[in-house]
Amino acid sequence: MKTIFASLLFAACILSAHGVQYAQNYAEAKDKVKDNVYVLFAYADGWDDYSKKLMEKLMKDEQVKAAAGDAVFMPFPVPNVLTDELKKARDERYGALRFDDDTAPRSYPAILIFNKHGRHSAVIWGDFMRSPDPTQIAEMLQVRVKGVIRQTPLLEQAERAQGIDKVKLLGEAALIKDVQPPDWPDRLVNTFKKLDPQDTTGYQKKLRPPMSFVGEALDLERNKDWKVALNQVDAWLHDPVYNDEQRQAFHAIAIGLLHRHGGIKGAKEICMHAQAMKAINPNTVLAKTADFVMRDWVPSFSLAEGWSPEVLQDCNDPIELEGPLPISTPGTYKIAFIFTRGRHAACIKAVTLYDGDKKVAEDRHVGRSGLEHIDHIYTLTMTVPVKQPRLFIEFDQSHDRDSSGYCDSYGMISITH
Repeated sequence: MKTIFASLLFAACILSAHGVQYAQNYAEAKDKVKDNVYVLFAYADGWDDYSKKLMEKLMKDEQVKAAAGDAVFMPFPVPNVLTDELKKARDERYGALRFDDDTAPRSYPAILIFNKHGRHSAVIWGDFMRSPDPTQIAEMLQVRVKGVIRQTPLLEQAERAQGIDKVKLLGEAALIKDVQPPDWPDRLVNTFKKLDPQDTTGYQKKLRPPMSFVGEALDLERNKDWKVALNQVDAWLHDPVYNDEQRQAFHAIAIGLLHRHGGIKGAKEICMHAQAMKAINPNTVLAKTADFVMRDWVPSFSLAEGWSPEVLQDCNDPIELEGPLPISTPGTYKIAFIFTRGRHAACIKAVTLYDGDKKVAEDRHVGRSGLEHIDHIYTLTMTVPVKQPRLFIEFDQSHDRDSSGYCDSYGMISITH
């Protein structure tokens, strides 16, 4: 019995030696951190007592403590106005634990994570911190703590490395999820260009900021052609080296190009890109715009909505009228085009009726529906019933558009029997 009791007591002592430790300042913390991290719970000092209570509660929460492993927890009161005197006192209190304005949280309360060398490596902040869920905070903290611990030896090795080896180490460190990269991506890419001009590692592509792709696509659109830009986006999407954030940006760029130029024929492609953007990661800002895009940016051409500039933008081929059609029994049908508003008329070349894939009737003549209507009614005569009616319209806006190619015309279509 004594042996068992002694063993249990020894195990308890071992367990008690691990887990979160607390410190009030860097002098206390630096001897405790070892190979783990510093976690600072930042709250408003003297101007928001509620945030202080939140942080004190999180520092003691068992889930949060378990997620942090052997980290050192420290309070970090933030004054409303940081005077020179307060800044000096703060610097003395937190020693090597410094962060610059670029990596600082934009609101408080917040959680700041530093690696064992005092490098500010991760942060948790945002609207959700006004009423934080300890379970969510624990999950976020665990990811960041593990990421920082994984990143630290990579940065240590990178300091001693040269050339391609240095690129690989810094590149791997920069791609760790939810952890501050070794440097800002554009500066890091410039460093890699010097060390690895041919980008044999692929990190120049992997770390390229999404907005730089936007700029390149806009230049192609402006100086060459929007379809050239769209082809470039397609090439990026087929290159496996790019990460999820970049891929979402590629889909967003494609959506923008198709919205501006694709017209009615780009509708399906817009939906495809929006759905793909959402599937990559539904929690990002871009993903959350996908439903809006599919609702408001996808043009349609139906009896209920008629035609619009999107329908007429790129109308070299026949365009199918969507939705159910009041065409079935034999007889004569009149298809009328009624202009409602805009600066340009709609110019029609032909109306063709299919039953499934079989052409059953057609009226080809030049019609115009604008401020004045000229031959704007098309006649289709059928001698047999139509089971799967499909109506295709051919427009010709080669002249009725402005100098930039835009056609400002809206109107309705009616079908009478």
